[in-house]
Amino acid sequence: MDAFRRALLAGAAGFAALVSCEAASAAGECGQPTSTGAGSTATDSRYALLAAIGARFCDPCICDVDGSGSIAATDSLAILNVSIGIAAPLACPPCDESAQCPGVAQFALFAKIRGACATNDDCGGVGFCDSTIGRCHTATRLDIGWTGLAHSQDLDDIVPARLLLDCQGPAPCGECPITGLDPQLGNCRCANDNRTICFQPHEPDPVSCGGEVCNCYFGPPVPLSAGNVPTCLLNTVEDDIGGTVNVDAGTGSIAIPLLERVYLGISLLQPCPICENDPVPADGGRGGTCKGGLQDGQTCDAQSANTTFPAPGGARHSLDCFPDPDISITPSGLSVPMVLSTGTTSIAASVPCGLLGQDTCPCASCSGDPLIACSSDDECAAAQAGSCSRTASLVVPAPNACTGGACTDIGGTLGECSAGPVDSYCDGIVRADGRGLIGCNVDADCAPASIGVDAGACTLGETRACYLDPLVATGRPHPVLPVGAAVFCTPATSSSGVNNVTGLPGPTRWEQEALL
Repeated sequence: MDAFRRALLAGAAGFAALVSCEAASAAGECGQPTSTGAGSTATDSRYALLAAIGARFCDPCICDVDGSGSIAATDSLAILNVSIGIAAPLACPPCDESAQCPGVAQFALFAKIRGACATNDDCGGVGFCDSTIGRCHTATRLDIGWTGLAHSQDLDDIVPARLLLDCQGPAPCGECPITGLDPQLGNCRCANDNRTICFQPHEPDPVSCGGEVCNCYFGPPVPLSAGNVPTCLLNTVEDDIGGTVNVDAGTGSIAIPLLERVYLGISLLQPCPICENDPVPADGGRGGTCKGGLQDGQTCDAQSANTTFPAPGGARHSLDCFPDPDISITPSGLSVPMVLSTGTTSIAASVPCGLLGQDTCPCASCSGDPLIACSSDDECAAAQAGSCSRTASLVVPAPNACTGGACTDIGGTLGECSAGPVDSYCDGIVRADGRGLIGCNVDADCAPASIGVDAGACTLGETRACYLDPLVATGRPHPVLPVGAAVFCTPATSSSGVNNVTGLPGPTRWEQEALL
C-alpha cells in the first residue's frame, strides 16, 4: 500500500481513508486490525484473539505480530502490551501487494459545514472555504419533510464507513459488488449494551454479546432541530449493505437499509448526548465523559463532530453515549430503504395528498399502515399495506408550505417559496452555516426568561425552502471525492409535534460528500 494511502489512513482522526488494497481484515498497520490511529488499542488485541481462535479473519501482515507464520493468543497479548504502553516489538510479515484490487472500501463521510478556514487550502481538498462564515463548506446536504423547516440540516463530521467488496483483479478493477458491512471500525454494538463493540453484523453474536444481536450504526447519533423542536437521530443498518462500487472511476450505488430511531431532543441547544473532553477522539480509549442521555456521566470515546450542536460551537458525539430510550418517538424504528448513488435520483409528485386529496405529493403513507412511507401503490402492495395515499391521521402531506403554493427554482435543483413565508430567528445563536436556529416572533422570544439563554434579538429572516417537482438529488462521480445522492420517503413518527413541524410523512433528500 503506497505512502499516500497510509497517510490518509492515519489522518482525519483516523477515518479519512482511500480504498485499501489490503485483505478485508486489515484496517491499519501491523497490530491494528480495527484501528487506524497512531498505535494499537485494546480493541485491536481483542480482535486478534478472536482471529486466533478462528472467530474472525485477519491478514497475517496485520495480526501475526511476532512473524511466527500463524496468528495465536500470544499475538493478541503483544498487541495488548503495546496498547497499554509496555514496549513490545511488532514484526508482522509484509503484506501481499500483488492483489491490486481491494477487498474493502473505506469512506470518510463529511458534514456540510466543517472546521474554521481562511483559504481553500485550510479545507484539505474537501469542499471550499466559505468566506462569509469562515468555515469549510462541502457538497453535503440533508433536507427532511415537506414543510421546508427541516431543510438544510447538517450531519456529523467525519463519519467512517467500511464496506466489504468482491473485487476481482488484476487492475483495473472496474465495478465491484458490495458484499456487506465491515464491522472493524467499531460501529457495531451489542443490542443489550451499546458500549460493547461486536463483529457479527445483524446476527446474534455469542462471543461479544452473549447471544444478543450485533447492531450496526451509520455513525453516532445525529442532532437535528426544526421549528424549535429538537430531535436526535440514530441510524441503524438493519440488514446487509449491497450495491456496487467502481473503485477506478469513483462511481457507485450503495443500498443501505436504514432503521431510523428518532428521539426527542434533550434541549433546544443540545438535542443529542455528547462526549466531552476526550483528549484523543476515535482512538479506542474512553477518555471523555457522556453528557446527557442513557450513559450520562459514563466514560466515552468521542467520535464524529457536529459543528452546530451543542449550540453554539458544536461538539463530538459517540456510540458510547446513546439517547434515553424513554424519549423515543419511533419505538420500532422507521424503515428507510436508502440508495446512495453517484448519479441523479428523483421522485415526482404523483401521490394524492392535501386535505381534499386534490393535490399531488412525492410521498405519503400506505393506507393499511401509516408507518410505511411510500411514493407509489406498488410499494404498499409489496408490504401488503393497501395503497399509497393520504391517511386519516392528523398529519396530512402537502405539496409544500409556500404561500399560494409557488415554489421558485433558485438553481442547483433547490426551491424557495417566492411569496413566503419568511421565518424569523434569533440573531445571537445560529447554526454553523450562519442560518437561524431558534425561531422567534419578538425579541422576548430570544431572552433568557423564554429559552434559558441570551440568543440576541429577533432580527434574522429566512425565506422558506421548498421542493421542486420532480424532487432531484444529484451525486458526483469522482475517484477520490465522490458525492452520493438519495431521495426517499420518510415515515411519520409517533410525535404529532415533530411530524407537523417537519412535514412527515414526507420526502428526504440526502447528498453526501465522501473521501474514498
